[in-house]
Amino acid sequence: MDKSRRNSLATQIFDCVREVHSWTGPGILAEVFKNCLAHEIRLRGIRFRMNAAVPVNYKGIKIDEKLFADFIIEEEIAIEVITGKRFTEIHHSKLNTILLFSGHSLGILIDPTETRIIDGFKKIPNQKKLSV
Repeated sequence: MDKSRRNSLATQIFDCVREVHSWTGPGILAEVFKNCLAHEIRLRGIRFRMNAAVPVNYKGIKIDEKLFADFIIEEEIAIEVITGKRFTEIHHSKLNTILLFSGHSLGILIDPTETRIIDGFKKIPNQKKLSV
């Protein structure tokens, strides 16, 4: 997927997130937010997988590690929905691990507890993939 298409898709995802957040307000449970977001994404005709398994392969062997992404959008963007204190190193580490092993080019962290959803939406490029 080219950069322009990826950016357009990220904008569509943000629009979905903003719509759910404006309807529910800040502070709802992450699982409820995820299900509302899945419905909003589905309404817009965007392909996605929810609670998607990400295989962990290292130098040709499968590592027995269970890694899941909250959403995989159009097999290109991984999304993690978090709640609580602003994005921490743990949130970044999990998303970077998902990006590394999935090969997806972009990750998005979403924190629906923020009063302004723009403050709870962060795009993270897959540096490994983009630099190759």
